[in-house]
Amino acid sequence: MKARATKTEARRRQTTARPQTVGSRLIHGLSELRDALASGEPLGNRFTVRTVGLPDPPKAYDAAAVVRTRARLNVSQAIFAGLLGISPVLVRSWEYGLRTPSPLACRLLEQVDRDPDYWLRMVRRAS
Repeated sequence: MKARATKTEARRRQTTARPQTVGSRLIHGLSELRDALASGEPLGNRFTVRTVGLPDPPKAYDAAAVVRTRARLNVSQAIFAGLLGISPVLVRSWEYGLRTPSPLACRLLEQVDRDPDYWLRMVRRAS
Protein backbone atom coordinates (compact mmCIF):
# COMPACT_ATOMS: atom_id res chain seq x y z
CA MET A 1 0.00 0.00 0.00
CA LYS A 2 2.88 2.31 0.74
CA ALA A 3 4.24 2.01 -2.83
CA ARG A 4 0.85 2.95 -4.23
CA ALA A 5 0.70 6.12 -2.14
CA THR A 6 4.13 7.05 -3.43
CA LYS A 7 3.01 6.67 -7.06
CA THR A 8 -0.06 8.79 -6.37
CA GLU A 9 2.06 11.48 -4.75
CA ALA A 10 4.44 11.44 -7.70
CA ARG A 11 1.53 11.87 -10.12
CA ARG A 12 0.15 14.73 -8.04
CA ARG A 13 3.56 16.44 -8.04
CA GLN A 14 3.80 16.08 -11.83
CA THR A 15 0.40 17.67 -12.39
CA THR A 16 1.07 20.58 -10.02
CA ALA A 17 4.53 21.29 -11.50
CA ARG A 18 3.20 22.05 -14.99
CA PRO A 19 5.09 24.61 -17.00
CA GLN A 20 3.51 28.02 -17.34
CA THR A 21 1.28 28.56 -20.32
CA VAL A 22 2.13 31.15 -22.94
CA GLY A 23 -0.84 33.21 -21.82
CA SER A 24 0.23 33.28 -18.18
CA ARG A 25 3.82 34.21 -19.15
CA LEU A 26 2.49 36.98 -21.37
CA ILE A 27 0.26 38.37 -18.63
CA HIS A 28 3.14 38.22 -16.14
CA GLY A 29 5.45 40.05 -18.55
CA LEU A 30 2.91 42.76 -19.31
CA SER A 31 2.20 43.21 -15.60
CA GLU A 32 5.92 43.59 -14.96
CA LEU A 33 6.13 46.19 -17.77
CA ARG A 34 3.13 48.07 -16.34
CA ASP A 35 4.75 48.16 -12.89
CA ALA A 36 8.07 49.39 -14.31
CA LEU A 37 6.33 52.14 -16.30
CA ALA A 38 4.27 53.20 -13.27
CA SER A 39 7.37 53.40 -11.06
CA GLY A 40 9.19 55.67 -13.51
CA GLU A 41 12.21 53.39 -13.34
CA PRO A 42 14.28 53.32 -16.56
CA LEU A 43 13.25 50.24 -18.52
CA GLY A 44 16.89 49.33 -19.12
CA ASN A 45 17.29 48.64 -15.39
CA ARG A 46 14.70 45.89 -15.51
CA PHE A 47 14.57 44.64 -19.10
CA THR A 48 16.89 44.03 -22.01
CA VAL A 49 16.48 47.11 -24.17
CA ARG A 50 17.94 47.27 -27.67
CA THR A 51 17.94 50.08 -30.17
CA VAL A 52 18.21 49.01 -33.77
CA GLY A 53 18.47 50.91 -37.00
CA LEU A 54 16.52 49.77 -40.02
CA PRO A 55 17.57 50.44 -43.60
CA ASP A 56 15.70 53.02 -45.59
CA PRO A 57 12.72 51.70 -47.55
CA PRO A 58 13.71 50.38 -50.96
CA LYS A 59 13.63 52.80 -53.84
CA ALA A 60 10.75 52.38 -56.27
CA TYR A 61 11.49 50.71 -59.58
CA ASP A 62 9.58 51.77 -62.68
CA ALA A 63 9.65 49.96 -66.02
CA ALA A 64 12.79 51.74 -67.23
CA ALA A 65 14.68 50.95 -64.00
CA VAL A 66 13.83 47.25 -64.28
CA VAL A 67 15.02 47.20 -67.90
CA ARG A 68 18.28 48.95 -66.88
CA THR A 69 18.87 46.46 -64.06
CA ARG A 70 18.36 43.49 -66.37
CA ALA A 71 20.52 45.13 -69.07
CA ARG A 72 23.40 45.45 -66.58
CA LEU A 73 23.44 41.67 -66.41
CA ASN A 74 22.91 41.29 -70.16
CA VAL A 75 20.47 38.39 -69.69
CA SER A 76 17.10 37.52 -71.14
CA GLN A 77 13.84 38.11 -69.29
CA ALA A 78 13.58 34.36 -68.67
CA ILE A 79 17.06 34.12 -67.11
CA PHE A 80 16.50 37.30 -65.09
CA ALA A 81 13.22 35.86 -63.82
CA GLY A 82 14.99 32.63 -62.87
CA LEU A 83 17.64 34.56 -60.91
CA LEU A 84 14.99 36.45 -58.98
CA GLY A 85 12.81 33.39 -58.46
CA ILE A 86 9.81 34.83 -60.28
CA SER A 87 8.01 34.12 -63.53
CA PRO A 88 9.11 35.61 -66.86
CA VAL A 89 5.55 36.96 -67.22
CA LEU A 90 6.08 39.09 -64.11
CA VAL A 91 9.37 40.49 -65.44
CA ARG A 92 7.63 41.31 -68.72
CA SER A 93 4.79 43.02 -66.84
CA TRP A 94 7.30 45.14 -64.93
CA GLU A 95 9.20 46.10 -68.06
CA TYR A 96 6.05 47.03 -69.98
CA GLY A 97 4.79 49.10 -67.03
CA LEU A 98 1.73 46.91 -66.50
CA ARG A 99 2.75 46.17 -62.93
CA THR A 100 5.23 47.67 -60.50
CA PRO A 101 7.59 45.60 -58.35
CA SER A 102 6.53 45.09 -54.74
CA PRO A 103 8.72 46.58 -51.99
CA LEU A 104 10.26 43.14 -51.43
CA ALA A 105 11.05 42.82 -55.15
CA CYS A 106 12.48 46.36 -55.15
CA ARG A 107 14.79 45.39 -52.29
CA LEU A 108 15.98 42.41 -54.35
CA LEU A 109 16.44 44.58 -57.44
CA GLU A 110 18.56 46.94 -55.32
CA GLN A 111 20.77 44.00 -54.42
CA VAL A 112 21.18 43.16 -58.10
CA ASP A 113 22.12 46.79 -58.82
CA ARG A 114 24.50 46.91 -55.86
CA ASP A 115 26.47 43.79 -56.84
CA PRO A 116 25.77 42.69 -60.42
CA ASP A 117 28.95 40.59 -60.50
CA TYR A 118 27.54 38.30 -57.82
CA TRP A 119 24.42 37.69 -59.90
CA LEU A 120 26.48 37.18 -63.06
CA ARG A 121 28.52 34.52 -61.26
CA MET A 122 25.26 32.74 -60.46
CA VAL A 123 24.37 32.72 -64.17
CA ARG A 124 27.80 31.41 -65.17
CA ARG A 125 27.71 28.73 -62.47
CA ALA A 126 24.37 27.44 -63.76
CA SER A 127 25.60 27.24 -67.38
